[in-house]
Amino acid sequence: MKFLIFAAKRELYVYMKKHTTRRRKGSGSKRKLVAIAFKSGDYDYDFGRRKVHGVIDYYQKHADWEFVCNEWLQPFVTPADLPFWNGDGVIGDIYTEDAVSLFESLSAPFVCTSTSDVGHRFPSVHVDNQAIGRLAARHLIECKLDRFAFIGPDGYLYAKERFIGFSSEVEQAGAKVQPFFTQPPKQALHMPVENIPPDMLREIIAGLEYPVGIMVSGDRLGFSVLQVCRQLGLRSPEDVAVIGVDNIKMYCNMSYSSLTSIDPNAHEVGYQASAMLDRLMNGETLEQQHILIPPQRIVFRNSTDLTRSEFPEVARALRFIRNHVSEFIDVSNVLDVVPVSRRWLEMKFADEIGHGVFEEIRRVRMERAKELLLSTDWTVLQVARGSGFNTVEQLEYNFQKLVGMSATQYRKRQASQ
Repeated sequence: MKFLIFAAKRELYVYMKKHTTRRRKGSGSKRKLVAIAFKSGDYDYDFGRRKVHGVIDYYQKHADWEFVCNEWLQPFVTPADLPFWNGDGVIGDIYTEDAVSLFESLSAPFVCTSTSDVGHRFPSVHVDNQAIGRLAARHLIECKLDRFAFIGPDGYLYAKERFIGFSSEVEQAGAKVQPFFTQPPKQALHMPVENIPPDMLREIIAGLEYPVGIMVSGDRLGFSVLQVCRQLGLRSPEDVAVIGVDNIKMYCNMSYSSLTSIDPNAHEVGYQASAMLDRLMNGETLEQQHILIPPQRIVFRNSTDLTRSEFPEVARALRFIRNHVSEFIDVSNVLDVVPVSRRWLEMKFADEIGHGVFEEIRRVRMERAKELLLSTDWTVLQVARGSGFNTVEQLEYNFQKLVGMSATQYRKRQASQ
């Protein structure tokens, strides 16, 4: 049997050599042959795809690489494909001791992009999970909550680190976190680790005191938590405010009460891992063996749109503004849904928010415009219309006044950073 396995891997190696050529020359040297070796199936998820996009952006700008193909002529391999491979470098994930032995046996340098205990034995680039947890905590604390919970899968380092960051920030604010680390039943082991059984989730959510702010380890779980809240008749965000991680738009936007999420900046993980591998393949010494990538931003949605005010009219006005940010609204539209005088509403806004109604409309529009500039390839005109400014001139005027540069300059500067 061992001979058959050896022969099969040897045959795969010959196939990979045959279908991965080095024809093109760059700067007088051979084109480097690089393997992307993530866990099977990671390319089907947003985080894995964004990492790959970061790799692509780096090599198109800075390197002359060719990617090894698998037997299906796809530009990805699994770690098990590499024992007989003699390329120039590998970017991939590692989780087990067996994988450690495999990557240690390679003659080519390897850069790890996964969050795992064994990954630190190699040069690595991965997201700063504790920073993600701290950012989530600060957001929920700003919602004026004083009860907090964390839900995630047991036995996974990334979830543990996110909880550590979350709980440390909450404790600094003088509060406590109820942690819930769960394991899927044996019959559900083929499911993603964040698919917690509904009965277990219902028991967790029903046992909490409300209102409560919950950080979940990822958006898939966040979607499930919000579905359970709906089944239990709980309002979100009034009873349960939820923040997730990964900004997977499918889960976030399909949720009951659209899910606020943290973008962990997977693109930068792939980009910096590629830069690290490039230096290693060139024989350079690394100044840093391990790099943590901070989260990019919070993408604000309804699940944490928790406006607490002693005046329900103020809360209703704020929610109307946020829910209609992509429309061209003004103060008169707000007064249509809040039956009070403009003078009264302006006074309460000044007392509680620190500025007037129009200034809040403009602030929310600017945040929406910034998000669209960073997360889409829309033209400036499309961004203007999608953030309620209606014209490019209005958008540019507000960017110059509030940011000190044009919208295009803002997009270029953020991209370069």
